[in-house]
Amino acid sequence: MPHTEPRRHILVWVTAEYIQSEGMLHILQEAQAIPGYEHDWEKILEAAENTGGFALGGMLVEMHHGAGIWISPHADEALEIMIPWQFVRSVVTAQEPLSRKMFGLPASPPKRKLTGPPA
Repeated sequence: MPHTEPRRHILVWVTAEYIQSEGMLHILQEAQAIPGYEHDWEKILEAAENTGGFALGGMLVEMHHGAGIWISPHADEALEIMIPWQFVRSVVTAQEPLSRKMFGLPASPPKRKLTGPPA
């Protein structure tokens, strides 16, 4: 998905149904979008069902796509995952503050020590 503006951090609350297939759990684990290993999946599913879903974090790729929201996991920003809209419950985005860079001359000149009378 092409993007033109700087990517923003994103946290997406998705329904537990999104990860109910072993295939989706495997994809998210391989992408390092969720922690744990195959033996942890039952605990992850149970926790998602008990809380009404779970959060996926990363970088926002595309939010205005008709089929869903596209994110990239922090571990591999070249990878893009689409979350269909029917599984999305809430979205939070944040942008990193712009750094102030100074170009040119400093605001106040450096103070020089004179070692003797000028010649």
